[in-house]
Amino acid sequence: MTIDGIDAGRVVFPESIKQLSDCISSEKGSIVPVGAGTQLEFGNPLRSADCAISLTRLNRITTYNPAELTIHVEAGVTLQQIQSALSANNQTLPLDPWSGGAATIGGIAATSAQGPLRATGTIRDWIIGMTVVHVDGRRSKTGGRVVKNVTGYDLAKLYTGSLGSLAVIAEISFKLRPRFETTATAIAKFNSLPDVEAVLGPIRTSKLQPIACEWVGPKHELWIRFGEHPQAVESQIRQLPAASWEVVKAEKEREAWEDLRRTHAAMGPTVLRVVAKPSEIRGIVEEYRPSAWIAHAMNGIVLMSVEQPDVIDAARRKYPAIIDRAPAEFRRHKGTFGVRGAAKRLMLEMKQTFDPERRLNPGRHIDGE
Repeated sequence: MTIDGIDAGRVVFPESIKQLSDCISSEKGSIVPVGAGTQLEFGNPLRSADCAISLTRLNRITTYNPAELTIHVEAGVTLQQIQSALSANNQTLPLDPWSGGAATIGGIAATSAQGPLRATGTIRDWIIGMTVVHVDGRRSKTGGRVVKNVTGYDLAKLYTGSLGSLAVIAEISFKLRPRFETTATAIAKFNSLPDVEAVLGPIRTSKLQPIACEWVGPKHELWIRFGEHPQAVESQIRQLPAASWEVVKAEKEREAWEDLRRTHAAMGPTVLRVVAKPSEIRGIVEEYRPSAWIAHAMNGIVLMSVEQPDVIDAARRKYPAIIDRAPAEFRRHKGTFGVRGAAKRLMLEMKQTFDPERRLNPGRHIDGE
C-alpha cells in the first residue's frame, strides 16, 4: 500500500475491535488507519507509515433499532451498506459526501466529508456516540447509543475531522431520520453570474426549503433539490423564480446527481474550499476566476479549481480556506488547513495530549503544517 508516495512497512486487516486494539498496542512505529481510500488526497502529506491498518473488515452493522431511529456500525461499513439496511424501514442517514456510497463511514467521519446535502446538517450532527482506539491500544467511548445520552463535552466532535491523528475511530452510533417521501431537482442554466444571483436572491429570502442548492460553474447552472411530501415538493418547485427550469425526478434525478458527482471529481487536480457568506460567492468567483467551481449557494461554501498556489494565499487573507483535494507534491509546499494563531496552538496541544509521540497518521493534520 502506497500513500502520498510512501510505502507502508506492513499492512494489517483487523476483523474485530479487539484485533484493532491489539494491532495498535503492539505497534511501536507510525500507524496509518485507512478505509476505502476515497479521501487520501485530503490532508497534509503523510510523513511515515510503518504500519497501515485497513479497517475494511470492520464492516458490521452491530445494532439497528428502527423504532428508536438509531444505528451502530463499525468503521469499515460503507455508506451504501448503511442506506441499504435502512431502506426497508424507509429511514436514512442523511449524508451525501462527494466520494459517494463506496466511502466507509469511518473515513467520512475522520475527514468530515461533506457533499451537496447540507440542509440536514453534517456528519457531526448525526453522531450520538463513538468508540475509538488510542495510540496505546486503549479503547474508550464517548456519547452513547441512544439520542438523549450525551452529557458533558462530546469528544466525538473532536475526533470527527481529525484525520485519525488523535485516535482511530472503530465504531459509531448515529441517530437517523425518516427517508424523504420524494425528492425532485430543478436545474436551470444562465448566461452570467449576475443572472444566477438575480434568481438566488429571492430564493434565499423566501420560505422555500431546499435540501441542496448548488451553483455550478463555469456553465452558470443552478441545481435546487427539494425533499418532502410529494405535494409539498411540487408546491415549492412552482414557487421558484421564473427561469428555464428542467425538473428531474426518480431515476433521472439520481443519474443527474451522479453526473454532478463526476463533475466534482473532474475538478482540479487542486480544489480549494472557501468558506464565506452566501452573498460573497459571486465576488469570490469574479476575483479568483476559477476554471470550475461548485458553490453551496445557501451557506457560502465554494469549491473551486486552483491552478496557482498564490490564489490560495490570496483567498486565505480574506476567508477560511482549506485545500479540499490536491496531489501530494502540491500539499508538500502548501499547508492544507491554513490554521494560524490560537486555533493552531489549541490543535497542536490536542495532538500532544492524545498522541505525544506523533505516531498516528503523522503529518496529516495540523502538525504537518
